Amino acid sequence: MNFDPVVFGEGFHRFVELEYQVFGAVLAPLLHIATFIILLMVFRYGNRVKTLFTVYFTLNWGFLFGYWGVYAVIYWAKIGMVYLLSYLAAPVLLALIAAGWLRELFRKSIDLDYSRIERHRWTILPILLWGFWYPAYRYGQGFVPSAGDLLFSYYGLMPCPTTMVVLSLFALNYPAGNRALFRLMTAYALLVGTATVLTGWLPDVPFILIGVYAFALILLEGRKRRQFP
Repeated sequence: MNFDPVVFGEGFHRFVELEYQVFGAVLAPLLHIATFIILLMVFRYGNRVKTLFTVYFTLNWGFLFGYWGVYAVIYWAKIGMVYLLSYLAAPVLLALIAAGWLRELFRKSIDLDYSRIERHRWTILPILLWGFWYPAYRYGQGFVPSAGDLLFSYYGLMPCPTTMVVLSLFALNYPAGNRALFRLMTAYALLVGTATVLTGWLPDVPFILIGVYAFALILLEGRKRRQFP
């Protein structure tokens, strides 16, 4: 069987819709409200809410791995082996990210202190907001955004917008924090974000941008370490 980007794109769109039909009505607003409250607490109290932040996103990524990592393998296998092989990078990375969040419960290496952030870093804030809003998109037709997306979008239900928000947050004060998680989410943004955009899923264009930005931070930090060991 040959790979058809249109089949993959339509299959991806149906997979997204199926998740929303099952979980969206309850989980979407719950995840948006919970995240909004937690982000307000992060910017107000910093590392004093580190445990709450970690527990919340560990649970969120556990859910994401269950649907987008485990069930997705069954879903794409039914469509065709070539499509499953094309998708396999996502569940592998999601498993590593979910494991990274579990380890973070004990390592406590995340840094949520944003009191001394370089001003230019705040330019990525629109990407964080885009991930949280993540306006509705109909495959092959275009965006149909509404104010309701602030409560009922796919944020929290899809790994891409969820990673967009957290990776943006981590990028604000990188290299402080959990570098392993940062690198894994950067890899996810670059690999999966590029794949979804190439199949026509345009809401993930900012996902690629934050991936490129995060990768640049990693390279710059590596260069500084070599110059000043």
